[in-house]
Amino acid sequence: MASAGMELMFNSVKPKIKCPQDAIVCVLHWQIISAGYTCLGIGEDPIASATEEDSEMLPDGWNSAPDLYVLQYKSSNGQAYMLKIIVVDGIMLVHFWRVADDKHVATMNIRIADYATEDYSSYKKALKQVSTLCKDFKREILDTMKPASPKPSPSSKGRNPSRSRDEDDDPLRVPGTGSHRPRPTPEWQDPDDPFSVGRGDLDPFGRGGGGMFFDPLRGGRGPRFGIDPSSGLPSRLPPGAVPPGARFDPFGPPGTHPGRRPGPDPDHMRPPDWEDDMFM
Repeated sequence: MASAGMELMFNSVKPKIKCPQDAIVCVLHWQIISAGYTCLGIGEDPIASATEEDSEMLPDGWNSAPDLYVLQYKSSNGQAYMLKIIVVDGIMLVHFWRVADDKHVATMNIRIADYATEDYSSYKKALKQVSTLCKDFKREILDTMKPASPKPSPSSKGRNPSRSRDEDDDPLRVPGTGSHRPRPTPEWQDPDDPFSVGRGDLDPFGRGGGGMFFDPLRGGRGPRFGIDPSSGLPSRLPPGAVPPGARFDPFGPPGTHPGRRPGPDPDHMRPPDWEDDMFM
């Protein structure tokens, strides 16, 4: 249904209507006015709304050119908007934007023959399908210029979205509270202590000592044990092949040619109750 007062506005400018697109501009203008805007004037030059008397009526000269319409409006919060319509081959190219930041432009195309006739003697004869035109203009132009509604803030009693999933899965967190149980402090061992071999595999936290393999390149003291396998092993591994700090089972003691002892000692870690082992 057309907005109330549209027919009265059409009749007030009926003597000035010269073409079908003039009648359509009357409909669009009244839709803008019904949405809470007021008209400031015509033209693309900025209009000082503080000094201009805004109105609901179409200003003088609004249809001075049949293929170009430029009208300026002011919203209820005082911001200036511009309506620009260009007519090309029976199509009205409608543009509506806020003057302060003209990056956001709402547009739509209107086929003149679908909504207007050549008979301007009355409102009902000059226009057709007014309700459809008003509905499309509201959806494609006016509604897109409304500011987006702010997202509701989460309730203070609800779940805190900033809390990470890791905090919920933390086994050390006391259920129902944000506090944590004190973490056990492992007894740190000197990684260079040869007597700490094996403690890392027995420690449930895995923080102290080395693994079950004694690494002659890392444990102990003295020049023989000052080599870091992450820097590479001559004739064995290139630099970077062993990650720094990794538990490393060397291919052989330092200084041993790989051809004399290829690979680990096959007697390492025989299974329990091994019958062929003379020492079991």
